[in-house]
Amino acid sequence: MVVADSGPLIALARLDLLRLLPRHFDEVLVPGEVFAECTVHPQRPGARAILSARESGLFECVEVTGTEQFAADHLLDAGEAAALILARDRACPALVDERKGRRVARQLGIPVVGTVGILLAARKAGEIDALAPLFDALSSFGYRVPTDLVHEALRRAGEI
Repeated sequence: MVVADSGPLIALARLDLLRLLPRHFDEVLVPGEVFAECTVHPQRPGARAILSARESGLFECVEVTGTEQFAADHLLDAGEAAALILARDRACPALVDERKGRRVARQLGIPVVGTVGILLAARKAGEIDALAPLFDALSSFGYRVPTDLVHEALRRAGEI
């Protein structure tokens, strides 16, 4: 089981790789706040893929309470707060890319996985052919992945 935040969902949707999530996790949960963030503007890139993924049962939307106080206490947005609350309550990893969200998760003892981790696992499992073009695509979308993280993933995948 994993709880997804909006950044990784959008990134995977834009790469047309949302299908990787249920291959690596028996259950994918998306807080209602995160789903709303991702789909409030259906014309935005990735939004339609996320809507379709929910309709096809790729993930389950879950309502979360207590997000306002948690967000204020940890200086997070509502979606990140909801994802971390749900991951904490379900004792499962959170799929989060945002640095602040990852830091708070670690402070709370919540295991964290990110978009790069999903892509690397998929590459090692033979589900995707190469990481480098995906990182190039993410960059072209304006999705920032630290250079050292890209190099480490490419090294682990045997691409450099």
